[in-house]
Amino acid sequence: MLNKTIKIILLSMLIMQIASAKEADINTLRNFVKNFTSFSANFVQTQPDESIFSQNESKGYMAIERPGKLYWIYQTPEHQEIITDGKNLWIYEADLDQVNVRALLSVQADFPMRWLLYNESVEENFDVIVGTEYSGVSWFNLTPKDNTFFQSLDVAIKGGKLLQIWMYQNSDNVTKVIFHDEQAGKDIPDVKFDFIPPKGVDVIGVPLK
Repeated sequence: MLNKTIKIILLSMLIMQIASAKEADINTLRNFVKNFTSFSANFVQTQPDESIFSQNESKGYMAIERPGKLYWIYQTPEHQEIITDGKNLWIYEADLDQVNVRALLSVQADFPMRWLLYNESVEENFDVIVGTEYSGVSWFNLTPKDNTFFQSLDVAIKGGKLLQIWMYQNSDNVTKVIFHDEQAGKDIPDVKFDFIPPKGVDVIGVPLK
């Protein structure tokens, strides 16, 4: 009886949230992208594992600064670094003692964070669908105009901060990233984006100077 009561309460709360939601304002997204300079946060990422019908969870830290600089570190369950310095994309996999490096321009269209890496109108590279706004959180769907490995992104913004990104590779494969301890517009040391391959690792590719 108690469980049934709890379910009814939760369902009622969900119905109230849906009823009070309204359409988001496209200018929330436009102004966020226009005024964006830098952003850093801790994150939790979940991704479906189709082989065992479960969710893989990763945790880490990220920082991004215009133009073209990204620092994305997976701390658990395995250490991996994805770093762009404005010219190069570095991917360091600690468990393999291996680093791959490529010219950033050759892969930037496939970057889910592309819409923040450069001072461009988000509508220049994406078709935007306006979602809902509830409790100050505005949702938008971004579909790339170019062919990429992902189909679209759902992004959640509140108070000038990025709260979530959902990346759809297909309807059954959705990677969800939830940010916390967010800081927007703060200076980030340039050294954060300078990658120096650890001694003894294999470097595949030649970086641009």
